[in-house]
Amino acid sequence: MSVLQYDLLVIDLDGTLLRRDGSVSARNVEAVQQARDAGVEVIVATGRALVESQRALKAIAHEGLMIAAGGSMLCCVKSGRTLARRVMPEQVVRDATDALLGHGHKVLILKDSNAAGYDYLAVGQGELDPASRWWFEQLPVTVRFAEELAEDAHPHDTVRAAVVASGSELGPIAQDLKEKLGEQVFLQHWPAVTSSEAIGSQTHLLEVFNPNVNKWTMIQSHCAGSGIDMARVVTIGDGLNDVEMLRGAGLGVAMGNADPRAAAVADRSAGDHENDGVAEVIELILNGGC
Repeated sequence: MSVLQYDLLVIDLDGTLLRRDGSVSARNVEAVQQARDAGVEVIVATGRALVESQRALKAIAHEGLMIAAGGSMLCCVKSGRTLARRVMPEQVVRDATDALLGHGHKVLILKDSNAAGYDYLAVGQGELDPASRWWFEQLPVTVRFAEELAEDAHPHDTVRAAVVASGSELGPIAQDLKEKLGEQVFLQHWPAVTSSEAIGSQTHLLEVFNPNVNKWTMIQSHCAGSGIDMARVVTIGDGLNDVEMLRGAGLGVAMGNADPRAAAVADRSAGDHENDGVAEVIELILNGGC
């Protein structure tokens, strides 16, 4: 058995490993490599799809596993293959899309690109939110457009449905979806990454998933298959989609800039994402300080 107390380190991207401008500090890069050198498995866990994370993954020379799209996919970074996925039932996708279209927003259907051959199906006649337009322009994503969901040629490969708009607009929409779909879905509603803000933006993202999807359930599945004791897992995050993994891990660490709901369930806190908080945690772990 390793002399270290932990075998697996799971790190979020936005608001955690990444600074506000989307870069990774030299200290964080070095610390992640030190964890690998010490025999700790490192997994990146993010709300982004694999294709949307390439810049960050390259910065830390990560070729291992990545939990993508909020826990709906487990991907091998080196090969680009999807190793596990949790897709949404077709009827639930239809019901969620109809409800979202009813509020006048274009719906962004995220696909398992390995199966579908593209990343997003943008459904509806509404305009893309400027944040979505910027996101698609600056990343190597493949987007198809359709006026109606009936045009979807890959209905079996949907892992998430989402809309992007102002936070004030999405609050009532989220409530409407909860009333219409109930326990058929898991909803998340939080600030989106934009051209000027990595966290804390007034532009929000409303995400709709299969109800059993989150980062922690995918971590549990990986650990069960790899023989990793859950008590020997460290998770580091800051946002609402990190709550379950911060609560469930042997050691859950919330960033100094974390959402209060994430910080409330963590075992301890770290520095801000602008100030090498991830490196601070890794250095403590490797030195036996936590």
